[in-house]
Formats: sequence, structure tokens, C-alpha cells
Amino acid sequence: MPKVLEHSALPLVLLRSASVTRAEARLLVGVDFALEPGARWAVLGENGAGKTTFLHLVRGDILPDALSPSDAGPVRQYTLPNADGSPGTPQSTPLGLRQRLAQVNADMQDAYLSHEWPTTALDVTLTGFADTALLYGEPDQEQRQSALALLEELGLGPLAHRRMATLSTGEARKVLLARALVARPDALILDECLEGLDVLARQDFLALLDRVAAARPALALLFSSHRQTEMPSCLTHGVMLRSGRIVASGPLAQVLAQLETQVQAVTSMQVADHSIPALAASAPSNRDTAFLARLENVSLEIGGARLLHHIDWTIRPGEHWAVAGKNGAGKSTLLSVLTGQAWPSVVEGGLGTVDYGFAPGQTVDEARKRIGFVSGALQALFPYDLTVEQAVWTGLDGSQDVFTPPTDEARQSAEVWVDFFGLAALRGRNIRSLSRGQLRRVLLARALAGNPALLVLDEPMAGLDAASRRAFRALLDRLAEQGTPLVMVTHHERDFPECISHVLALAGGKVMFSGGRVEYLAGKVKK
Repeated sequence: MPKVLEHSALPLVLLRSASVTRAEARLLVGVDFALEPGARWAVLGENGAGKTTFLHLVRGDILPDALSPSDAGPVRQYTLPNADGSPGTPQSTPLGLRQRLAQVNADMQDAYLSHEWPTTALDVTLTGFADTALLYGEPDQEQRQSALALLEELGLGPLAHRRMATLSTGEARKVLLARALVARPDALILDECLEGLDVLARQDFLALLDRVAAARPALALLFSSHRQTEMPSCLTHGVMLRSGRIVASGPLAQVLAQLETQVQAVTSMQVADHSIPALAASAPSNRDTAFLARLENVSLEIGGARLLHHIDWTIRPGEHWAVAGKNGAGKSTLLSVLTGQAWPSVVEGGLGTVDYGFAPGQTVDEARKRIGFVSGALQALFPYDLTVEQAVWTGLDGSQDVFTPPTDEARQSAEVWVDFFGLAALRGRNIRSLSRGQLRRVLLARALAGNPALLVLDEPMAGLDAASRRAFRALLDRLAEQGTPLVMVTHHERDFPECISHVLALAGGKVMFSGGRVEYLAGKVKK
């Protein structure tokens, strides 16, 4: 049995020579780490380094590899203080403790929105007491009062009785922070918690984290991000992983310097000319039509809330669009209508229409197969019983499962993207064993495998490391040169590829600007 370590001042969580193997893949190897009360750590590394697996292991969501009874090596030990502040008893499992090792990540938010659960902000906050996704029992009055008081403390009181589906991305992310804090945790684990937030929302969330850290000095933090320029100022130390091993640990400035050296030396994806297949099959039909997609008088209501107001938008051949706006502007909602994932609502002025010039006479379901689509919501709902190779195959017909094996020709087409996105070595791995960034690369390969007539990307670089983001921007420019039309949402303007020619700016579900990129940027400068 794993030994229990003797310690005069035991850390909250202790890992000693811990490894994790999933689907025959070694995700973590011999990890040693101690999370002390009040410690503030950045967790760093490229895609596939093992960061998310490391955070899951610390929190107790997954088990370390089993050992033989004679092996006294690896150990995972939890020692959380008792409610009265007295020292807790060390234990080898997180049972009864997990809500005190709270977490926040973008995938949690995608799950709430994708399932359209009729949950309010208060409901979500209350689930933090039991660490469940939904309320499975009636909370007592003390819990309800504590949750309401916390929402007020975080400036979220007015949102308490609003449905999660009606909140902006920034508002919903703060609600998830409230959910994490409501049970008075000893540690807060944040995995890519800024993804999907606009500039102001990111700044606001980071400021809120710093305020929470200052008010709770004993609260330990683990903060994982691929964007090292955006981290809370309260972080003091860093741990860097590579290929499942901790390769650096210490003061944050030193570890960041080592990471920058690594980023300069490593490129996750290659963009050589021979790596990208010609996409001529879609280009002629795109050039011969007057428009690729056209939305006329499109409105959308969910739960009585109007999310889109009378949108008119035409995408023509040769145009590549960015959809801009703050959280809550309606960008992702608009893309869901564009890709046939949601239908316009009947409002005053009648029912809006969505037409596809690249698929004349075809139904929305048929046209959808010719749209390559990537989003956080798709990633949250994608089936997890597929291999990497099979997941990419589903892009050949726009499905989410492999109903019939692809032809040899289709398989070869898909293989090009498997190789391009650096997934060849992962081809047979079950996608449930991948990191968040690796899975995002799988979905990008899937979107391109079907030779799309329109490529629609909602925060496509979420979870990608710096080298992968640079390479992906170059890829998008190359695809545009070859005739693939692009529609893209991102809150990081530095992620826009050079090919973006037009911008549609939204605010409150209404079009505030629709026109050329140069004109849009000039207007921003004047403001």
C-alpha cells in the first residue's frame, strides 16, 4: 500500500512519485508536488504537457496508477483542516473533501449552456455545496442565505434569479467562481478560466480573483493558462510540465523565463506548403454564387429573453469575416443560427430566414454538412467514445459519430489534417484521454477534413499554446488563399489572421457595424 508521509506541517495535497495512465497512454510520470495553504501557483506548459491531468489528479477527479502491495513509492495524500480550524487527519482519497478543492473552467460553462438547463445563477451557486452539476435536493435556509450573501459580495446579486442561458459569458464565469467559493474551499483550481472572455471581462475576472485571494489568505490557488500575459497578480510560484513530467518549479518569474525559452524552441504544428491539401473542390462553387450565406431579419429568443434583434448579414465569395463584440453581445448565438444549430424565432416583423448560396435547394441539415464548425459548446458535447482518428473522420459528413467507415480516399484526406495538427502519434488514443488543447486540435482537424464550403470558428484558439496559435493563424491565411471562406469569433484581436477582410460588430444582439476591416479599425481608433 502507498505509504502515508509523516510531516510536522502537512500540505493540503501531497503528490509523491504519482503517475497517471489512461487508454494505454502515460499522461503523468513520477510527479512530486505539495500544495500548501495559501500557496499561489501558476501551472504552465504546452498542449499535451499534462496540465489538466495534473489539476484533475490534485483535486481527486482521477486516480493515480495502481501499485503492487509491495511498492511503497507513489502516494496522494489530503490533509484539509477541520471546520474549527484544527489540523485535519491525513487521508489517501478526496472523499468528503472535493467541494473544498473547488474548480472553475470554461468547459463547465459550456456544459450549462449547451444543455440549456433551466438553472438560475443562484441554483448554480448552491450546487457548490455538494459539488454537483445540478441541484438534486432542496438546500437549507442557511445554505441559501450564504449563497445569496456571496453573490452580493462578488457583485452578482442582481443576477441571482437570472437563468444561466441569459447571462453574458463574463457574468456566467463569475457565477461559476461563486459556485466554487460557496463551500469555503481550502483550494481553488482554475483551468483556462479566462477562455471566451472579452478584454474587459478578463481584466474584471482577474481583479476579482486578486480580491478573493486578498480576502482569503489561507486559500490556495492553482491557475492554468496558455496566455502568460494574463494571470492574477497574486500568483507567486510556477510549476511547468512537459510530456507529463514536472520540469521546472519555483518562483514564478524564473519559471516563466524557462517557459519562454521553450516556446521559442517548440512549434506544436507545422505549416509547410506540403502539409496543407488543396481545397479546390469547394472554391469553384463558392465563386459562382452571389452569396455564401445570407441572414435576413433574424431574431432569436430563449426563455423569454431576446438575444438577437432583426439581424441582416450577407457573406459573399472572397470575404472573410470576424464577428466582434463584448460578452453577451450575441456572437456565439449568431453563429449557432448561421450553422443551423438554432432556428430564428417568430417575432414582430415575422420569421427571419437563413439561406446558403453554396447549397441551393438543399435543406439546412444538408447544408450543415458543408460547414466546418468549431466551438467550446461542440467540444463540451462531443462524444467521448471515439479515437482521435475516428473523431476527425466525423468531419467528413458533419456527423458526431462514425456510422460507416470512410472510403480510402476520404480517409487519406482526413489523414492530412491529423498529421498537420500534430496528432499522428495520438491517432489511436481515445479522445477522453486528451488534454483540452489537444481535443481542440482534433476538432479543428475535424472541421477541415470535410473540405468545408464555409469554415465557422467560435474562439478556435481556446486552449492552444502560443506556438500553436501562431501556426494556426498562418494556416487560416493559407486556407483563405486557397478559397476557404472564414467566419471567426475571438476576443483576442492578436489572434485575427491577416486574411480577415470584414467585421460584423454586435452589441446587445444588434448589428452596430457591418463592413470592411480597415473601416472598422479606423472607427475604433477614432473612439
